[in-house]
Amino acid sequence: MTAPLDPRGGGVDLNIWLGRDAETDHDDPAFARLAGALVRVQEVVSGARPPPGLSTEAATTLGRVADQLEPYDVDEAAQVAGRQFRHFSRGQTLLPAVAVDTYDGQRVDGRVTFGRFYLGSNGAVHGGAISLLFDDLLGQVANGPDAPRARTAYLHVNFHRITPIGVELSCHAGIRTVEGRKVHIDGELCHGEEVVASAEGLFVRLEAHQL
Repeated sequence: MTAPLDPRGGGVDLNIWLGRDAETDHDDPAFARLAGALVRVQEVVSGARPPPGLSTEAATTLGRVADQLEPYDVDEAAQVAGRQFRHFSRGQTLLPAVAVDTYDGQRVDGRVTFGRFYLGSNGAVHGGAISLLFDDLLGQVANGPDAPRARTAYLHVNFHRITPIGVELSCHAGIRTVEGRKVHIDGELCHGEEVVASAEGLFVRLEAHQL
């Protein structure tokens, strides 16, 4: 059954889309707020040309923040970045934030806007950022509810047209075939009715000793 989803919560059962328990000890709204602030800094810095004095002052401030956080370094099992399932980008500050609209177990449809942080040049999104979007979106479909854990075996991305920054785009991904441990997934990124990029991914379900 297709259901509207909101990655920030709002009464929707996120496990439908995430395929994992969204209520874990990793859930940390304060950290998610910190990650969101860093995303804003990345976006603003990418589009700014401040005077040298302000750049120096801001660099000092950011260095002070890093010094404050550094003593709290943890190993991967305990980290909360990337595991904030009730927040855009899961608290992973590299990922473009996708708002998921529908998901039916085989296909997901959503929206994404690439800001200045993802600029390549001439108003176009960097191709690597588009590949990152597809790898994460297709990977989330491959690792759906009750599915064995899977990893990317290959990802082929086709760039059909310039992908503009600062514009809401639609993104889609769906399972094409499953052959044993191999899951073939296709994806599209669209600006209005035009497909600006597409992807074909192969995800391989892991065996017990690979988890």
